[in-house]
Amino acid sequence: MYKRLTLSLAMLAVGAAMLAASGIASTGSVDKQSASQGSVAKKGGILKASLFAGIENIDPQRSYYVPEWQYEWLTARPLLNFAHALGARGYRLLNEGAQSYTVSRDGRTYTFHLRHGMKFSNGSAITAANYKHTFLRVLNPAVSGIQTKGKYTFIIKLVKANALLPTLVALPPTGAEPLNFALKPITSPSSLASGGRYYVAGYTPDRVIKIRKNKFYKPLGAAPMPGNLNGIDYTIGVQQDQALLLTEKGSLDWPADGLPSTAWGQLFAKYGTKGRAQVFSTSVSDYVTMNTSKGTFANLSARKAVEYGINRKSLVKIRGPRAGYAQCSLLTPAIPGYKKCTVYPTNKQDITKAKSLSKGHTGHVNYWYTASTSGTLIQRLASSQLNAIGFTNIDYKPFQSGLFSALGKKGNDYDFAIVGWSADFPDPYDYINKLLSGQTIQDVQNNNTAYFNNATANKLMAQAAQLKGSKRYAAYGNLDNTIQKNWAPIAGIDNRNDREFFSARVDTKSIIQSPIYEIDLGKLALK
Repeated sequence: MYKRLTLSLAMLAVGAAMLAASGIASTGSVDKQSASQGSVAKKGGILKASLFAGIENIDPQRSYYVPEWQYEWLTARPLLNFAHALGARGYRLLNEGAQSYTVSRDGRTYTFHLRHGMKFSNGSAITAANYKHTFLRVLNPAVSGIQTKGKYTFIIKLVKANALLPTLVALPPTGAEPLNFALKPITSPSSLASGGRYYVAGYTPDRVIKIRKNKFYKPLGAAPMPGNLNGIDYTIGVQQDQALLLTEKGSLDWPADGLPSTAWGQLFAKYGTKGRAQVFSTSVSDYVTMNTSKGTFANLSARKAVEYGINRKSLVKIRGPRAGYAQCSLLTPAIPGYKKCTVYPTNKQDITKAKSLSKGHTGHVNYWYTASTSGTLIQRLASSQLNAIGFTNIDYKPFQSGLFSALGKKGNDYDFAIVGWSADFPDPYDYINKLLSGQTIQDVQNNNTAYFNNATANKLMAQAAQLKGSKRYAAYGNLDNTIQKNWAPIAGIDNRNDREFFSARVDTKSIIQSPIYEIDLGKLALK
């Protein structure tokens, strides 16, 4: 699945997500972590993982692909951090690089007091200047609201109060970076120094990533980052069918970006769902994104034809057993405010309705997709469903990796794609505003890949972002359905499950789910 980070001053200035008011996220220092595996996990060893698709970007401030964030959760040392805990506790915010912080009365100035003695994996000290450098790499280098005061005080001044800020500074791309990281994107370094429990010790584009322990890492009063393994070796470009065979044999420990849909039935029959093969519920939504800014799907009737013409249940089924649940909403049951969508059919198509809507609007379609085994099967099935309702003039563009990045470049020529979104935090803002607000559209790194920009919808989203508690969640649940019904910029497909398979070398008791990062790599251990 793919996600993109858009951390800009404009984003920080818009309506707050008010997580603190929701009671889901809180701040603190050391917190008792989940002890599901106790202290019996074996220390040491190198986990052998594979990726079919290459990572989107080795640059920590520009990466936003789930496998990247899974290891960056352990390599980064952000100001705050999400707890290594199960369920809702995994969304709790703890002080990490910051020993403490204060917020001004007007909510616009955050002052972070850093821990003394933190070090990067190259042995150099981590100070306020390093956090400033990180934010300048993410933001416009000319901004004036990012300041330091001495070596250990870091200050962020916002244009407008936004309680979402503590959550944003807990995301991996906000971790401290060495001052010698250029402001321009890093492309193919042989290694990357970082301040967390681990660091990227080796990288060859489209071939391998080597993660190793940072010998200079010390918690210094923060909740210790877990780290049973000595490291992880990712081999890039392993076909999913091959990854299955290698994992069965034990020469591979974990296919990090999944297996063919046809594999899961046999794996669950052989191993069940609590051992080497496991299933977790997630906050992931899969959906069709349609380019509303040009071409065929600038037309509302054409978009609604897709809403009625795709068979959501069959698209879920093609992923194999326990893949997830069909739905036409964007929000998932794991997110406060979720309201079941009944606007469009979820278990079957309405071909007659779809054809009546598509008549006269079935122009050329550029269909972009990820060319994994599962991605190709989904592309073929979705194409047949488009053909059945009149969209027959389709060209295809396969991606080995980087689909979401390509979709996020304003002015591209895509028309139709199927993508997934996983929550950064349990608030509907992270789905509705991030993915559908026209106010977020920029030149690159767009989350709103539909380029949906409707003044009425923008106003409703901005108003919802200002609400708190039950009123907030009710507004977002209704808004999710209203946007799909009135404008249909995307077509929700499903709420996806996370299915994982490991080799016999892996201690299955150490497989712990994170509500944000899916698998807690810090807790994984070998037998």
